[in-house]
Amino acid sequence: MAQRRVDLEEFFHPRGVALIGGVDRTQTEDTLRAAMDARWGADNWHVVSPKGGSIGSVPVYESVAEVPAAITLAVLRTPAVACAPVIEECGAVGIGYAVVFSSGFSEVGPEGAALEAELGEVGRRHGVRIVGPNTNTNAFEPVPAVPGLRGGKIGVVTQSGHNGRPIIQGVHVGIGFSRQVPCGNEVDLEVSDFIEYFAYDDDTAVIAGYIEGFRSADKLRTALVAANAEGKPVVLLKMGSTDAGSRMASSHTGHLTGSDAVIDGLFEQYGVVRVRDLDELLETAALFAKLGPGVAEGAGLYSISGGSSALMAESAELAGVSVPRLAPETQAKLHEHVPAYLTVSNPVDNGGTFITTHPADIRRQVLRHISDDPAVGYTVVGVTGAVSPMTDLLGEDIAVLADELPKPIIATWNSLKVDEPGFERLVASGVPLFRSFRGCFGALAAYHRYQRRRVDFRRRARLPDALPAGVAEALGASPPDAAAVLRAFGLPLAAAEVVATPAEARRVAAGIGLPVAVKIASADFPHKSDAGLVVLGVDSPDGVEQAAQVVLDRARAAAPEAAIDGVEVQQMVTGGTEMIVGVTRDPTLGPAVMVGTGGVFAEILADTAVRPLPLDEADAAEMIRSLQGFPLLDGARGRPPADVDALIQVVMATATLATALDDRLAELDLNPVVVLDQGQGAVVVDHLLVPAD
Repeated sequence: MAQRRVDLEEFFHPRGVALIGGVDRTQTEDTLRAAMDARWGADNWHVVSPKGGSIGSVPVYESVAEVPAAITLAVLRTPAVACAPVIEECGAVGIGYAVVFSSGFSEVGPEGAALEAELGEVGRRHGVRIVGPNTNTNAFEPVPAVPGLRGGKIGVVTQSGHNGRPIIQGVHVGIGFSRQVPCGNEVDLEVSDFIEYFAYDDDTAVIAGYIEGFRSADKLRTALVAANAEGKPVVLLKMGSTDAGSRMASSHTGHLTGSDAVIDGLFEQYGVVRVRDLDELLETAALFAKLGPGVAEGAGLYSISGGSSALMAESAELAGVSVPRLAPETQAKLHEHVPAYLTVSNPVDNGGTFITTHPADIRRQVLRHISDDPAVGYTVVGVTGAVSPMTDLLGEDIAVLADELPKPIIATWNSLKVDEPGFERLVASGVPLFRSFRGCFGALAAYHRYQRRRVDFRRRARLPDALPAGVAEALGASPPDAAAVLRAFGLPLAAAEVVATPAEARRVAAGIGLPVAVKIASADFPHKSDAGLVVLGVDSPDGVEQAAQVVLDRARAAAPEAAIDGVEVQQMVTGGTEMIVGVTRDPTLGPAVMVGTGGVFAEILADTAVRPLPLDEADAAEMIRSLQGFPLLDGARGRPPADVDALIQVVMATATLATALDDRLAELDLNPVVVLDQGQGAVVVDHLLVPAD
């Protein structure tokens, strides 16, 4: 069902709630009212159970049809087999939304999946929008307010209700939240619907999520475009980056985790910040929320220890965070207060005892000097160990200056000892607060990268999807005429011809021009070089015949049952840089294009970049430049620069092919694509096209 985002306001602010099933009749009326009033509002909820009766003076209705008031939201705690019939009853009385708390659906196997499919079908038929099943009502749980909140609030969406709780508990360290939404198995409403909701929610500045899989590529793209348009950073912990994570993601909520490389490609296109654990998710989202947009790069580092200063500087460098050398004028001002034997070029080491031997105005003047340096965008104060009263005074200084300085202060408290006045002052100040240098500078690196990329956020146009003349016939031939398909989309194939005999190979080679490459023509040998079925640089007519016979004999010996079309004689392309371009298919995001360092070592090097469709030339250029092997194309070590523009066009032609063939194509490898010197083009030397079944 197409979701209008304004509808979700009705979901989050229900006018009448039916609590169906799961009635605890041992509780007192006062206990029931206190819990339900806090979550749903006084006199805005009604209890429903087939057994009827009452809890004190609170009636328990036997069905939703008996409830005398208007209901817009139903909360189901019924057995899985009863959920679909209850949703049908809800639809019959005009209830528009339901949260299905119940478990026992696709997360437990085929029988549960069938119940889930029935639940979704009944909801669609009766116009009931469903959150869940296998979820909870945390979306309606009041989020504690943070006194004196610095910055904006975070909207949290999760596919694990429990993993949402430790994120929301960030309120205890001064992080504010607008709402958390656990989605469960997503039989209807899904994470993308709620990302889009948060994108337009005035109370949300940053969107954070724990994600196990995505249902709809179109909804996801729409949500991310909305977030970018509204200036809302999206920070996601996406499971599935390892085999173990992928298996658990599938078993936990019935998701089919997509190819991680394709997910990363989509995140690159839309500026999603990807993190790897819950601590990183919380701290990174909090940094974005507290800083807001537009904070300049350049970290001024300040610590009470030389060792801590060195560790801070190294952590920043490893994360790619700029630590500029402070201006001579700044250093001179600092040395008016800090002993001359201490380093103040950045990091600034105050020696520790400076804190306890100087008055507050002098201590704070040092931080002002660091902040005032023109190369500094913000100051990071590192507290590695709790040492009272030193760290108490430092916490007090940060709290005072946080509101005074025009540039942000960021703090780390690396000690596990948090029952300290200094830590409490940092929390109360609301400054971005981290538990480690690595977490701090990793989040800052993500923040700066997002700020640099946000100017390029855009909606990508769909590529042409019309099939060129003759492609359908070439694809449907037995075997498919892959070369004809590729040429129809403008891919620059090396001159080649497939022949049946060594004698014909000799004749064709004379027409192409020596030297040539001779290789087996058979779809049953996708990796011809590995099987010894390619002979390169054959420079004589007799050599062509001999090479053709050799590859035929080897192929027949290696796989007697293989379907062999003959021998391919191909133009020998010399020089250039070998790359690989291909197409894969993600079960959720659909076709994706890959480019990488190619040749016979492509799989060993595993140097690739992937983007799902649609993509544009800017994407293609970014993919190529992100490769570790890009210096080979860019003229490294005296090599002539390669024709990168020609490679971009190969990537775009491949993307157009993938768009047009869509689900008729299973995968495509163009390997190697030889990229010649600048201005000389690129040539597809070998290819493997696998049509879909």
